[in-house]
Amino acid sequence: MSNKSTTIELVGHIVTLGDAAVGKTCVMHRFCDDMYNENMLATIGFTFSFEYSSNLPLLGMEFFQKTVIIDNTEIVLQVWDTSGQERYKAISPSFIKRADVVLLTYSVDKRSSFEHVTSWVEQVKNHTTEDVCMILVGNKVDAEGRCVAFEEGEKLAKELNIEFFETSAKENINIEKVFMTAAKKVKEKLEDPVIPRRKTIKIEVPKEEEKEASKKQAQGGCCSS
Repeated sequence: MSNKSTTIELVGHIVTLGDAAVGKTCVMHRFCDDMYNENMLATIGFTFSFEYSSNLPLLGMEFFQKTVIIDNTEIVLQVWDTSGQERYKAISPSFIKRADVVLLTYSVDKRSSFEHVTSWVEQVKNHTTEDVCMILVGNKVDAEGRCVAFEEGEKLAKELNIEFFETSAKENINIEKVFMTAAKKVKEKLEDPVIPRRKTIKIEVPKEEEKEASKKQAQGGCCSS
């Protein structure tokens, strides 16, 4: 990208939902930063990252953002990584109701996370309109001790009439497919004349030296001696 500001016509809001420790944050980092950290801490409310700088704090909340191209159209995907911990569930509705796409995520080696998908679906239905798109994501296919078969996820997706992918953030399996599918759904929705379109926003694209400064600040912490 150039150092000049770029006009982005489409901005898609994606929200991840699912139990704690199913790998939602790792999936986000793999897509936005192409990185994987097995010792990543659980999300405390939300996490924030631009595609060029990880773990950069913003007002106590964090999210992921990356620009993709679909049919020559630039789409900014703003991905809100919600915590699956019980005490943070009250925070999720305010973000769910603004979602264009919801990624319902479970871990294939954690049976309870799959069984709880239906309760996350109910939460989506209670806080969004009918035009929200959901995608079912069965994560951690690289893990030993799988207890949720592919066919079970496929069956549930068919019952919900939504798309289904099995993924691995560690092995980078199907991560790109999930988000490019989400981006296509965003484009279809925001270009639908029946649905009110968001206003065009202008995003200042940082210069290379600003990106490097942001990375150094993130690595060194927020305080300097």
